[in-house]
Amino acid sequence: MFFGYIDTGTGYTIISSFTWILGLLISIFGVFLLYIKRIFKFIKNNYELLIIILIFIILSICTLGVIMNKGKSTFEKKLVILGFDGLSPEILEPMMKEGRLPNFSYLKEKGSYSRLSTTNPSQSPVAWSSFATGKNPGKTAIFDFIVRDPKTYALDLSISNMKNGKPVKIVQSKAFWDYTSELKIPTVIITCPVTFPPDKIYGRMLSGIGVPDILGTEGTFTFYTSQELDKSKFIGGNVFKVEMASEMELDLIGPKVNTVTKQSENVKVPFKVKALKDENGIEIECQNDKFTLRQGQWSGWKEVEFKIDWVTKLKGIFKFYLVDTSQGFNLYISPINYDPRDPFYQISYPKGYSKELAGAIGLYYTQGMPMDTWAVNENRITEEPFIEQVNEVFKEKNAMLDFEMNRFEKGVLFCYFESSDIIQHMFWRYRDTKHPLYDKTAARKYGNMIRDWYIKLDETLGKILKNLGSKDTILVLSDHGFNTYRRSVHVNTWLMKNGYLKLVNENEFAGNELLNNIDWSKTKAYAIGFGSVYINQEGREKQGLVKPGKETDTVIDEIIQKMEKWTDGRSNDKIIHKVYKKEDIFKGPYLKEAPDLYIGFNIGYQSSWQTALGGVPDKLVEDNIKKWSGSHLFDPSLVPGVFLSNKKGLIEHPSIYDIAFTILKMIGISDKKIKEYDLDGTSLFTEQ
Repeated sequence: MFFGYIDTGTGYTIISSFTWILGLLISIFGVFLLYIKRIFKFIKNNYELLIIILIFIILSICTLGVIMNKGKSTFEKKLVILGFDGLSPEILEPMMKEGRLPNFSYLKEKGSYSRLSTTNPSQSPVAWSSFATGKNPGKTAIFDFIVRDPKTYALDLSISNMKNGKPVKIVQSKAFWDYTSELKIPTVIITCPVTFPPDKIYGRMLSGIGVPDILGTEGTFTFYTSQELDKSKFIGGNVFKVEMASEMELDLIGPKVNTVTKQSENVKVPFKVKALKDENGIEIECQNDKFTLRQGQWSGWKEVEFKIDWVTKLKGIFKFYLVDTSQGFNLYISPINYDPRDPFYQISYPKGYSKELAGAIGLYYTQGMPMDTWAVNENRITEEPFIEQVNEVFKEKNAMLDFEMNRFEKGVLFCYFESSDIIQHMFWRYRDTKHPLYDKTAARKYGNMIRDWYIKLDETLGKILKNLGSKDTILVLSDHGFNTYRRSVHVNTWLMKNGYLKLVNENEFAGNELLNNIDWSKTKAYAIGFGSVYINQEGREKQGLVKPGKETDTVIDEIIQKMEKWTDGRSNDKIIHKVYKKEDIFKGPYLKEAPDLYIGFNIGYQSSWQTALGGVPDKLVEDNIKKWSGSHLFDPSLVPGVFLSNKKGLIEHPSIYDIAFTILKMIGISDKKIKEYDLDGTSLFTEQ
């Protein structure tokens, strides 16, 4: 699911010159002083008229209140929706048969259960956007983790965007919470993906995937080490070599700031590190906070304040983890999250909701992708501290859900859990004996990790079921399933070897990312993201070569015909299940922005990280030696999700597109009216 570990840019830059604002305020105050005597004189001479106006305003407000109260919904039930990311029927179904998941089994027996068709592509931002809206990517404009600007070939993430220094809405369609809000139905949305900035709803919303760290990235850690650094590119973090000493002064890396006289640069906050006498820990002093940290220990939440200019301060929270002091010095610093009590950008609605949550449950991760898988991939931290981090995020999410359930009397409540997805991404190699990183010894320790997390989610489900009445409804779903990721596929390399892509320097392969080193004057097609292929089309791309119409169609048909025959030279297995034309899987006003082709991979094969950013390595296919060993980026027919409910009468072959339609029908909107909303689904149940 998560792609925040590869950032195609350098994050956001904070505009920091606010002197003009202060000058404007002083000017306004000066004008007010000039006219204050006239204002008082006018009030004295016209007090009777002002009293009449005041009475009229009060009556108008009261009348408006009556009208608004009349418009309130008659929906008096509870509708709870739990999103468990990545739950796979291949794991859930056997565990239910074994009796290991009593609450999932209860829903199946007393209500309904089915595999759930996911979106094409089977990517989390795509799927959760379609879950919320009931519409396919052609109507939401979310097609892949990575998007490109055809006019410049520049790449960016699709899950958040900034314009004029402010975050802007990503999903281009109304979600079910917009409709519940129009009907004045109390609505609570906890961290649904692709909801940054938060929507204004009749209730409360905490943003999910898309909320950046303070650098403006989807999660950049900092790592200080006394070890020699290799020359390879560091992914997901800032890594610095330090000379080990009894006392060291290091830096917390803050956001980039633009000033009038200087180019953008990162604000830094120094902190001191002092070795303890027993050499098994350190003392850290940072902004008036002094504490000790032992080897193999996480700190609690630490606060930092970055001074953007003489007016603005940006507050963040983060954690230290001391990896090692006995065999050198290795200190990990988590991505710095916005402080939920005073975030620089609004991350909740209403604005004070994030602060209210912090007051109720304590500080928590605000970054939309909170778990640092790339720190594990890059061997900065091991599995054990990572598991502690995942547990902490899970604990926070349960606390949020408990807090809301305790005051939830009626309406719609949705809560999203990412833990199952992340655990499967990172620990699948311990259940797949054919994975390149399978370790028989380590599998004894971690082999049941994924199943154990299904049990944890079952326990969460059980708590919610106890809080529901006989007339209340619960919907439980996953956005897609999961399976093993053994081999990385370099799609641009295939395009090059088949004559559709040309390099400027044919001797430069690995490391050329962001569509660098491509000779656009001779390139007909290129790949980015996790299955997206674009034709270098004349009139659309900056240096488009292929004419639209018949010539484009010919290139597309050729690529499909050849690519679907592509086999792994080592095993002779088919790499691709099916290649889709955009018109076959996307429909709507944003079709022109969609990839021209989308690749549905067979199980075991995934578009490589290099391909995601437009790289062209020298190999076609190679072993996946990242700890990120499980995936769902396969053909959607091969990785369905799951759906459960306490309601009976589930239709055959339900789809994730059906969820929003079902919610709208449950809250009292007629089928006829829902059809006017241009949803792509239908009701999940034969009777409501």
